[in-house]
Amino acid sequence: MKLLSLVVPTYNMEKYIARCLDTVTDAMVPSTLEVIVVNDGSKDKSLEIIREYEKKRPDIITVIDKANGHYGSCINAALAIAKGKYLRMLDADDWFDTGALIELLKRLETCDTDLFITLRTEYKVKKNGSIEVKQFPFSTVEYNKVYQMQDFEIESHVTGREFNMHSMAYKTEVLRKVGLKHIEGICYTDIQYCFLPIDRIKDFIVFDLYLYYYFIGRDDQSTSAVSLLRNYNHVIKVISFVLDYMDKSYSNNSKITVSNQRYFLSEIYNMFINSLRWHKQLTKDEYAVVEDIIKRAEKYKTESKIMNKFYFKLYKRAKSRKVLNMIIGSYQKVHFQKRKRFKI
Repeated sequence: MKLLSLVVPTYNMEKYIARCLDTVTDAMVPSTLEVIVVNDGSKDKSLEIIREYEKKRPDIITVIDKANGHYGSCINAALAIAKGKYLRMLDADDWFDTGALIELLKRLETCDTDLFITLRTEYKVKKNGSIEVKQFPFSTVEYNKVYQMQDFEIESHVTGREFNMHSMAYKTEVLRKVGLKHIEGICYTDIQYCFLPIDRIKDFIVFDLYLYYYFIGRDDQSTSAVSLLRNYNHVIKVISFVLDYMDKSYSNNSKITVSNQRYFLSEIYNMFINSLRWHKQLTKDEYAVVEDIIKRAEKYKTESKIMNKFYFKLYKRAKSRKVLNMIIGSYQKVHFQKRKRFKI
């Protein structure tokens, strides 16, 4: 029986994919793990490298080779064939702690919660080449204890966004029951995975295992300023999905459930506001969309630290496209002077 299905979306990751797969194909990793590597139309040697790991551990590695459809299409393709009791993602430029993975698979033999959470480590390569490693423990959660979701308010127990794609793993059957289907052709859909089942699950557990290594240092990462500008409309689609779902379910959900949904809404909302700062001048139609999103997010008491900046406080008072465009232009001008490497 496969206890965990691990999805590795891969697009032009020849520089990183070997490091990633080395950590999940070690000889000591049991075959209760399933690793579904989805080659998303890579134009480099990613597929060739992946095939070598398929030969190395055919009992673990399954390869899907398909046309490019972005991150969400990879998750959809993998979920359709996944055999594991639980399913989670591992980005191709990140990696697992192999020892923690082996221990996790042992614990999953007796685990039956709808969701389990592990801990993450951020591995940051700075501009000067130095390495910064930071771990994110829970400060007010008891490890290895089963919590009832209806009694647990996420926002009161986190300090470093501990609930996220890099730490969460839902039961595969839960994901199928809620009809998880990522929006295809866009980035940032990992928030759909985290958000959609949160009002349907009964319990979860946090394991004291630093499993996930999150790599920070690529200029083309989806959260970079360049990517946020290029993929502005992607962010719009994802936050609209989250808001639409909350609008439909709001009246049926408890105060704690709405709060837990808002936790994930705030993640994409913060990304939306950040990408807005990098957007070019807004047209009348674009401004109408922005105004609607901000209004709907405020309905759920969603906040962004960026909105507390003095220039956005000015917009919140004026509520006009002219002022917002002035803010966007001024922000970019100042930022470009400091960081000319952004070729936007």
